[in-house]
Amino acid sequence: MKRWLLGWVFCGFAGIGAAQVPASVTEPATGGAVVQAPAAAVVQAPQIGSIERVSGTVSVTPAAQPARAAREGEPVREGDLIITQANPETLIKLRDETTLSIRQNSQLRLVEYKFERTPADGFVANLLKGSLRKVSGLIARAQPRNVRLTTPTATVGIRGTDFEVIIIEEESPQTRAGTYDYVNDGETFLQIASGETLNVGRDETGLALAFPRPGEAVLQLIQGRPAFLRGGGFDSMMMQLSRPPMIMMPGRR
Repeated sequence: MKRWLLGWVFCGFAGIGAAQVPASVTEPATGGAVVQAPAAAVVQAPQIGSIERVSGTVSVTPAAQPARAAREGEPVREGDLIITQANPETLIKLRDETTLSIRQNSQLRLVEYKFERTPADGFVANLLKGSLRKVSGLIARAQPRNVRLTTPTATVGIRGTDFEVIIIEEESPQTRAGTYDYVNDGETFLQIASGETLNVGRDETGLALAFPRPGEAVLQLIQGRPAFLRGGGFDSMMMQLSRPPMIMMPGRR
């Protein structure tokens, strides 16, 4: 498993990226003059989901394009960078029913996404700072090895689960800097650059230290939920969005 995931981190799955057409071209005209052709449009990356809810100021920055304010109902695309400010949050639902609650002071890049109901399906996101909660969808249930969340200190492997991740950037007497991975339901694992892996089960927190002390293990398992990890305003709503639809049986009301 370790050998496979390391190869995956560097190779990735066969995703699709945004293509860009040159902004302008020049062509010789009659008489030797050079004319400027109209700027060509940037080809948009594929839509992978939509913004379900926004609270406060949230921005979306597509690849090679300027940032825009996030609005409910708008699409999100592969390569988008989602940024929340001091108090805002946003709730995103992807095509495979994956839900993401991106909390305040956070930055999340939607790196790669493919959902065609084949073994090549996968989802890769990069949490640059802050925190989020993720409830896995169909891709993680069918192809869990193809789903991962990267942070500055670790890679979180997903096994069809509900978990929260927070990045603590600075050391303090009460809190160590690093990536904290708390599991509400299911199981995840943390992996660091050396290949060392830590399994994290329900109601456990995995920690990948940013600044380990001499002789100290980089990966540590903590029982329970860290006191500083607080829920978001969209937690109850994301659980409703990720809940499978009820199927009514014939003859029952």
